[in-house]
Amino acid sequence: MKQAKLMGTIAAAALAFCTFSAAAQDYPNKPIELVVPFGQGGATDGLARLVAPLLERKLGQPVVIINQPGAGGAVGLANLKQEKPDGYTFGIGSDSTLAARPIMDSSMYTADDFETVARMVEIPSGVAVSADSPYKSLTELVEALRKGERLTWTAAGIGSGPHLAMAVFLAQNNLKATYINSESGPAGSVKLLSGEVDFFSGGGSNYPPMFDKDKSNIRVLGLAAEKRWQYLPDVPTYQEQGFDYLRSQWFGLVAPKGTPPEVIDKVSAALKEALDDPTFNERLKQYYFEAAYLGPKEFRAAIEEAGESIRPILEESGLVNK
Repeated sequence: MKQAKLMGTIAAAALAFCTFSAAAQDYPNKPIELVVPFGQGGATDGLARLVAPLLERKLGQPVVIINQPGAGGAVGLANLKQEKPDGYTFGIGSDSTLAARPIMDSSMYTADDFETVARMVEIPSGVAVSADSPYKSLTELVEALRKGERLTWTAAGIGSGPHLAMAVFLAQNNLKATYINSESGPAGSVKLLSGEVDFFSGGGSNYPPMFDKDKSNIRVLGLAAEKRWQYLPDVPTYQEQGFDYLRSQWFGLVAPKGTPPEVIDKVSAALKEALDDPTFNERLKQYYFEAAYLGPKEFRAAIEEAGESIRPILEESGLVNK
């Protein structure tokens, strides 16, 4: 009896494997949903609308964008976690939503709840002041803080990539400044231009749209990149100004835990092919993105590394979920 039961179990497993293999070979055979955990019009949504048609061409099925904003991206990713892991639902995550948000609050998910597909793009972090600010360089801003000047700053919300980038920089250099919260990057830029804050931390893509026609309303003091950024070649890096600090914001594709590895590999390969395409790279310039592909394993390692570097700063700030 036991042997018959064992043979039945093995046969069922073999049938399931064959069915799964056939389904994987036929993948995809229906539309795919792409969850964007932010509203329309932002950087994450813009990237999704660039990537969706690309995946449609590579995979041969429609890709439907689903915007699910809320809680700094936590709502959309928490919902993604609950989706069936069949390869027909993906989501866009970032350094803040995948590495920081699960540490900060009860987001109802961690990075381990997802399969990593690919990191797609990144942008350097940077700091800007208004054009009439007395600070002409990052060095001057830092010196003012070291002298005890009471300065205020903002970014795209607590726990966002730009907020964490500046918080880490300030902490590493033993600097103090008062953070004034903003709900988004555009809202933060309004605070800067209105004089409500002294400096603004943002991803590089925030800055070109902030310039007026004469490029005279803001001054970008520095970008935390290895080399000067192609979109703002006149802006020096932090390293050029004596600060050994690199920080970028990145965006990548994830899927619910348990999504078949064959599906992950197929979608990841499609993204790599696209990100290697000069034509698609030209389209990325519309949003001031740079291609920065990492495969599933490398992307997972990047998330873990970001979380480890961010945790001490969040703990010091009292932002870690107990």
